[in-house]
Amino acid sequence: MKQRINEFIDLFSDFHQFDGGTQILYLVYFHTVEERRESANQAEIERLFRFAGLLVPKNLGQVLGYLCGRGGKLLPPDKGEYQLHREVKREIDEEVRTARKEPAPIVITDNGPFEFKGRTFTDKKIATLLDELRRCHTTHCWNACGLLMRIVIERVVDTVDPAVKTKTGLKDKLNKCREICTLSKSVRESIDHLHSAKIIGDIAAHDSMIVVEEPDVNLVLPHFRLLLKGVTTI
Repeated sequence: MKQRINEFIDLFSDFHQFDGGTQILYLVYFHTVEERRESANQAEIERLFRFAGLLVPKNLGQVLGYLCGRGGKLLPPDKGEYQLHREVKREIDEEVRTARKEPAPIVITDNGPFEFKGRTFTDKKIATLLDELRRCHTTHCWNACGLLMRIVIERVVDTVDPAVKTKTGLKDKLNKCREICTLSKSVRESIDHLHSAKIIGDIAAHDSMIVVEEPDVNLVLPHFRLLLKGVTTI
């Protein structure tokens, strides 16, 4: 972890000039987003400071209290566990994306991410799941979105070739799809992107320590839509 956290703070040239409260926010971000942990407690935050070669604030507990209260940057602690407010996380998400020179998320121009205007799905379960996805997305239920998207993707790729349906895991199904040269270019490209997405892996679906966040869903959405638009067997 020591190497990873130092690589993370090196993204920000002025990190060592940040005040203690701001450093706490970035370290909590690292722990919960980069390390895929649900939250961070005070002992873990102290350890992150040490791993990063930073002095642990003497009044760490007071600063955490301020950030949870008047500072409005952290959610009220749950049994001593701290999480970032959604708006703070989004701001750091954007800073990290810019620092890593990652492309901006693709803008979805349809009525909604799970709306397919003029399209009728013959697979009634997919139609039902898309309706549930609309509601989950509206209420920011990201883990539910991730699980439902996995189910939809699996049902879609099962229809492209009988050999795909014989595979047992979603990763294996997508791997098999990549061998099918008769698929359109847009479908093959969407499958390539989906294959490496966090929500596709079994760990994201079953590991109690892994949670799906809004950026994980947004990263997949454009390719999810391309897949559903390109496969006409559903």
